[in-house]
Amino acid sequence: MNAVRLSVRQTARSAAVAALVANVLIVLTGALVRLTGSGLGCPTWPKCTDDSFVTTSEMGVHGIVEFGNRVLGIVVGLVTLVLVVAVARHRSRPPKSLPLAVAVLVGVGVQGLVGGLSVRQELAPGIVAVHFLSSMALVAALVVLVDLLGRPDAELRAPANPRVRWVVAALPVALTAVMVLGAVVTGSGPHAGDEGARRFGFDPAAVTTAHGIAVVLLVVLQVAAVVLLRDRAALALLAVAVVQGAIGSTQEALALPVALVAAHVVTAALVVAATAHLVLRTFRRPVVLDARS
Repeated sequence: MNAVRLSVRQTARSAAVAALVANVLIVLTGALVRLTGSGLGCPTWPKCTDDSFVTTSEMGVHGIVEFGNRVLGIVVGLVTLVLVVAVARHRSRPPKSLPLAVAVLVGVGVQGLVGGLSVRQELAPGIVAVHFLSSMALVAALVVLVDLLGRPDAELRAPANPRVRWVVAALPVALTAVMVLGAVVTGSGPHAGDEGARRFGFDPAAVTTAHGIAVVLLVVLQVAAVVLLRDRAALALLAVAVVQGAIGSTQEALALPVALVAAHVVTAALVVAATAHLVLRTFRRPVVLDARS
């Protein structure tokens, strides 16, 4: 019986990991849609054209790229549905895991609607920004779910060290500022998804500078977390952030080449995942006393 329970638990956690990977992948394909100018490759939604749900030869490469992203969106929805079923079958699941899995499924559906609305509104930058930021929220939620299923006995317990509490709690706040400003930079820059798409109208240099300042603050907090915690989760976050920052600086110096911008977007999702992982490892701990407390 214990072996069966363990198998069901492992299946649920594996489904959560699969959903997390799928949501990171769709961040990549979504970025490629924008970077290749394929945002209106399918000029309407939910159909690709007025007469077809799938791309046609007349739509060319842009239609293939945009339609491919839509297909992956359906796959993400199906993977998330499997996740909900797997968690529901896990009888001894943590109490919050099923509501969270259902919330992620709803979020994926809403994400699809926002993507459709962005097409309907001809890639309005505000809607595109919400589309990206909601993807980041889904990535973070799935990291929480993976942790809940992987460590069901862990409990919410704040570290005794106040510096650890404040630094780690400040990380997601600073990261949110970085992500929002990054979305504003994107909505003000050249990669709009279509040549005729509207832009925010902000000075790209000014918003890039603001974004850079927020990134510096975030990195300072990450370094502080490494010094205070001295564990793998903090080191992993700092390593991913350094790679992401290096890519960001290089893409600016090279006038935003497509490959580097795509890598910058994907590593942003990895920074979100690593941040959520560190927060969970710090504030959700086993009942046994932790050396850090």
